[in-house]
Amino acid sequence: MKNIKKSILIWSSVLLVTGLIMLLFSKLGYSGNQDSINLITHENPLDTINQNNIISSFLNRKYTPVFNNEEEEEIDYDAILGLTQGPRYSNQLVAPGSKNILFTGSDTVSGLNDTIGILSIDSQNKKIKVIMFPRDLYIDYNLKVRYYLDIHNRNRPDYYKINSAHHIGPFLQQEGKFNLFSINFLAEVINEVFDIKVDDYISINPGGFAEIVNIFGGVNMYVPYNMYYEDPFQDLYINLEKGQHRLNGKTAEGFVRFRQGYDEEGNLINYGDFERKKNQINFIKAFIDQHGTISNVNKIPELIGSLSRNIRHSMGIGDILTSYIGLARDVITNEYEFESITVSGKGKIINRTYYVIIED
Repeated sequence: MKNIKKSILIWSSVLLVTGLIMLLFSKLGYSGNQDSINLITHENPLDTINQNNIISSFLNRKYTPVFNNEEEEEIDYDAILGLTQGPRYSNQLVAPGSKNILFTGSDTVSGLNDTIGILSIDSQNKKIKVIMFPRDLYIDYNLKVRYYLDIHNRNRPDYYKINSAHHIGPFLQQEGKFNLFSINFLAEVINEVFDIKVDDYISINPGGFAEIVNIFGGVNMYVPYNMYYEDPFQDLYINLEKGQHRLNGKTAEGFVRFRQGYDEEGNLINYGDFERKKNQINFIKAFIDQHGTISNVNKIPELIGSLSRNIRHSMGIGDILTSYIGLARDVITNEYEFESITVSGKGKIINRTYYVIIED
């Protein structure tokens, strides 16, 4: 953020800080149940004592009313508090009083949220923090949620990943501060497990990514290695040689999505999510450095139009005028520090399904 000059207009800052970062994260992954990170541990591995048995029993549990003296004991599932049980994330991720914006980006084929994160604006400590949640993060749902998964025939291993959480909300007609059951459910899960209160949300249509990059005329970027990959089913074609490039919308999309590809002999190489996230962060920094200038003010109307076509959000014009413009002004004036965090956990295959298990 240090390279962003004070002369950037407030509206440009709002878009770059609250909207553009989300858009650049919107197309991060491929569909599928297992992520190719070779079962590596992220940070602080979880103690795996009896882990397979414990989680397998959770996933295989069926919840039905029990009988007592030949009379059915009815369970009021809706009276059960909360959505989750079991471990909570032990590290504090956001500072008290921060403004926390949930952002999601869906996979174009499966509809799963392959990108889930929080943009946290900490005015007291002058810091902007992007918190990324692994798409395969295991969520230990309580009796109420499991019951609703049962009656809707969705009590399957893949529904215990955080990238499926938004599909569960409508089953429960989850109430909350937002107008979508899906977002209310996901926001409450994040609040319970990670102690992050969500103030607003932005859900991104992946189709807007290339358009935004093209509006600003592309990005000069160093490609650290050859990127060759094709997936006609997703209309994904990546063909980038190592070296300096001027990336347009389509090639930029390939750059930020790339995590596996072919070498000169045709062998498939898995670079993994860790390497992909490094490339994404580098792209975001390059975009801000090259386009966070007053000369781009005339592009703001076009950008706003693109945003309105490709995102859903909870921020009304009143919120922007009374809250976010003030935050943007403070970000510019005080040159907030930028920090990126990925939630830690250990990769594990259970019941033929890959999960990231958090620490308690």
